[in-house]
Amino acid sequence: MKRDFIACNALIYNEDRDLIANAKVLDYDSYENSIMIKNIPALDNINRCEVVILTAPTPYVYKGTIYKTAINKAESGKRINLYNENRTDNRKEVRYKINSSAAIDELIYDDKAYHMHTRIEVQLINISKGGARFRSKPNAFVIGNRFHIQIQNGEMSTQLLAEVVNAYSASSEYFEYGCRFIDVDGDRS
Repeated sequence: MKRDFIACNALIYNEDRDLIANAKVLDYDSYENSIMIKNIPALDNINRCEVVILTAPTPYVYKGTIYKTAINKAESGKRINLYNENRTDNRKEVRYKINSSAAIDELIYDDKAYHMHTRIEVQLINISKGGARFRSKPNAFVIGNRFHIQIQNGEMSTQLLAEVVNAYSASSEYFEYGCRFIDVDGDRS
């Protein structure tokens, strides 16, 4: 499968893993392994970063170096050279804090998607290459539930396939659910 990040959502973190920007990928150069985004002032004094590119069925995670460049005569942008792709799938993988809304409106059973009558709104807490943690209503899910999670960031939206691997009662008002992303193809190259 050929990688193409154009129009994907990129979450950009500083070296302390604080979210500093959320941008749409305008261009992807597979030869240089770099992405182009609009010029975002928050990135002006940042040289090194970590980038989570939200792609279906699972995100890609990279370290990056940021360069200012021209998009066209009227507009400047940022080119981020990507390196050190995170290929490991284990509990020690880096997690990135995120405070974003998401929704679940399809459950997966026996490899078929079933649309729910009422979508479940969730609050993402963190995300990694292999999974995410979110808050939701108590007892909304059980371990083993599979679903499509729709992550909304501004005008951009990404749908990922996930499975609940752990759950605990964080308070009487909500549960926290740990999920792993499912790559149906098994091929991410």
